[in-house]
Amino acid sequence: MITYEHKDAPTLEAAVQNLYRILTLLRSPDGCPWDREQNPIDVSKALIDETYEYIEALQDENLQACAEEIGDVLLNAFMITRIHEEHGDFTPIDAINIVCAKLVRRHPHVFGHAEAQDSSQVLDLWNKIKEDVEGKKARSDDFFSRIPKSLPKLEEAWEIQKKMKKVGFDWPDVAGVLAKVDEERQELVEAIEEDDLQHMEEELGDLLFAVVNLARYLHINPSLALHKSNRKVRQRFNAVVQRSTERAIPLTWEHVDALNVIWNEVKKEEKNNGV
Repeated sequence: MITYEHKDAPTLEAAVQNLYRILTLLRSPDGCPWDREQNPIDVSKALIDETYEYIEALQDENLQACAEEIGDVLLNAFMITRIHEEHGDFTPIDAINIVCAKLVRRHPHVFGHAEAQDSSQVLDLWNKIKEDVEGKKARSDDFFSRIPKSLPKLEEAWEIQKKMKKVGFDWPDVAGVLAKVDEERQELVEAIEEDDLQHMEEELGDLLFAVVNLARYLHINPSLALHKSNRKVRQRFNAVVQRSTERAIPLTWEHVDALNVIWNEVKKEEKNNGV
């Protein structure tokens, strides 16, 4: 047992120290067996989950939940840092010093004499510094070597397309992107008609890539768009389940027509309510 009494911190510095101390205690021999078993890969998955939970709270405009979820994001980021410190890889001070120096270095228009009048010029400066000063260039044998393969696949497709756009390999207008989506959809239909599973998988992948390209062209994050769609379907189908229970309609294939009627009913009410 560890004797510890929590007191809310009055300053940012004290709050950060409190969090890091608690995590250090949890990882100690007298701490929590589960926390001691965690590794950076385990915690990085939780970090992604908590980030999406923060986004959901933000979309709900629930500021109390935002504070809690961003706290969980910090918790997981600091837990990863603590594990690396235990292994002698680096300390939290190292990590923070590195990112502070990088922020100053990549903003010469703020902390130096460079000029940037708009966001586009800022990004040009940022990329030039990354390549010319920091040496973060793509390998000669892999144009996309700077894009992590560990990214979720929607995000990886997005980053691949952004990289191609930087050298001018992009559609001149949205009509071309939409035509590509239609083309890939038709090729998927043909693969389905062939009943060739491997071909269907290939064409479905091409269609998804084209849809991500459309999202990029429209300046819509595909992951966030899908997140909102998932959320909408969950809410709508939960309403279908509730109403079908009230009307004694079983959730079975035999009653799918009645369930579709309820689905459209809920959908119409959402539209009328501006949802």
